[in-house]
Amino acid sequence: MRIFRVPREPGAGGTIILAMIGGLLLSGASLVGWLIGLAVALVTFFTFDYAFDSYRAWKLRDMAVALGLNGLAYLLPALYWGTVDELIIPLAIVGVIFALHFAFSRAKGWKNPVTYALGNLLPAVPALFAPAVSGKPFTDKVLVFWFLLAYYEAIGAAYVETKLAFRKFPRKYPLIAWIPAFIVVLYNPYLTIALIEPTIRLVRNLKDTTYVARIEDIKKLGWSVFRSVMLLYLLTLAILYLT
Repeated sequence: MRIFRVPREPGAGGTIILAMIGGLLLSGASLVGWLIGLAVALVTFFTFDYAFDSYRAWKLRDMAVALGLNGLAYLLPALYWGTVDELIIPLAIVGVIFALHFAFSRAKGWKNPVTYALGNLLPAVPALFAPAVSGKPFTDKVLVFWFLLAYYEAIGAAYVETKLAFRKFPRKYPLIAWIPAFIVVLYNPYLTIALIEPTIRLVRNLKDTTYVARIEDIKKLGWSVFRSVMLLYLLTLAILYLT
């Protein structure tokens, strides 16, 4: 199993890089911070499939290699900048995500919609580490940015599951699960703008009775969701950066 490779899912790979870019921008990183942050994101980008495949197959040796490579990639810049303390919150969040994903994958299986949705929280994780690897303090803006991006990635995955003819996942679940995202409005009312399109999409899905089964149609659906995620990404980033 090759360690370094381009992610199978373009959406996951794109999210890894864009999440780090957003985190660096909101952190106010210097030029050196940007270079280091992007280099770290590339390590995650090229080892993402290796890490995920070894975890799914429960190959402990490969899991240790993946963890070691990524751990060093994030730890060394933090040691260089003296920002190791800024890794505590990101590591705690990642630990909770992995614990939930592990629990659901073992209890419900890898093809369960909830397991799949939880896995989609992971590609946005680099945003949480952007401050530490660029020598800046962790901020609430970075946390809110990551939360909305990662949360909608997971909701988007659940939305796709409701469209698959061989799943029959209830269409109301993604909408119900999306409601807690509105808590960010308490932090910044302007973030309501970023929530409009996803909410409309999920509400319309309740009345849609069509399903997809062909690989080509599933791919088109995936790209449609990715465009929706990118719209939320740009709006959230712009609002948090400008206000």
